[in-house]
Amino acid sequence: MKALSKFTVARMFYAIGLGTCCLAPACAYAGETATSAIDANKTPAPVIPSFAELEKSGAVVGKIIINAQNIFDLADPQETNLLFRTANKLHVQTRPAVISRVLLFGTGERVSVQKIEETERLLRKNRYLYDAQIRPVTYVDGTVDIEVSTRDTWTLDVAGSYSRSGGNNKTSIGIKDYNIGGTGLRLGYAHTSDIDRKGTVLDVEYAQAFDGWTQLSLARGKFDDGKRTDAAVVRPFYALDTHWAAGGTWTNDDRIDSIYNAGEKVAQYRHHQKTGELFGGLSPGLVKGWTHRYNM
Repeated sequence: MKALSKFTVARMFYAIGLGTCCLAPACAYAGETATSAIDANKTPAPVIPSFAELEKSGAVVGKIIINAQNIFDLADPQETNLLFRTANKLHVQTRPAVISRVLLFGTGERVSVQKIEETERLLRKNRYLYDAQIRPVTYVDGTVDIEVSTRDTWTLDVAGSYSRSGGNNKTSIGIKDYNIGGTGLRLGYAHTSDIDRKGTVLDVEYAQAFDGWTQLSLARGKFDDGKRTDAAVVRPFYALDTHWAAGGTWTNDDRIDSIYNAGEKVAQYRHHQKTGELFGGLSPGLVKGWTHRYNM
């Protein structure tokens, strides 16, 4: 308490000293002269036009800077506690190449507000990103450098449950990561057990295969009464100006279903189903603000 009082008194003397200096005419005149000299020599920061203005002027995209950030901003005093620092260390950040593959614009292209805004929406749709912002950073001689800033989110999910009813136990446990090694690859494992069946399911999905927009997924389940496989290869209409889409899905389900009466198993029958689907679509793209798509 004593140290605090000294600090307060010192701040009071400092304020009084500044007030005395400001009341002196010579000091005020000198300060104004110095300020005027600084303002005269200071070069004003260049004003960067908005994307709408850049598009109107026919600007071209120059460098694209990917600024992939971690979950928490440790430069923010509210996010510098031990828990947030630990989470940042445990989390593997999304790789810049993963962000680059989602961009609808590239170096050398004309600036398009529509593509930039849609790219932000596509980035935010990813389960491993919390936010995404795109802004111009420098503009020289008709060329604009663009920064793409993203912030990660926690992608590891762990779940489990246990219940007991009628003398039977039901348990489940699962773990899934939506961004393995910062690559955008999803990998999950689950184990379930109840009166009817028990087994495990392993699933994997990657949404940036081949051209960067093709989604590959595979889920394989193995149970004490059968097995199940789900696979898919899909290239969707990922953007408004996408001209084609195609894909296929496959399911193979083989299991034994039981029929109960008063809690007793009275019958069983095998259920075996194989299904497959192919589809495709065409579109003229984005025309006068509208998109028409034809699927089959």
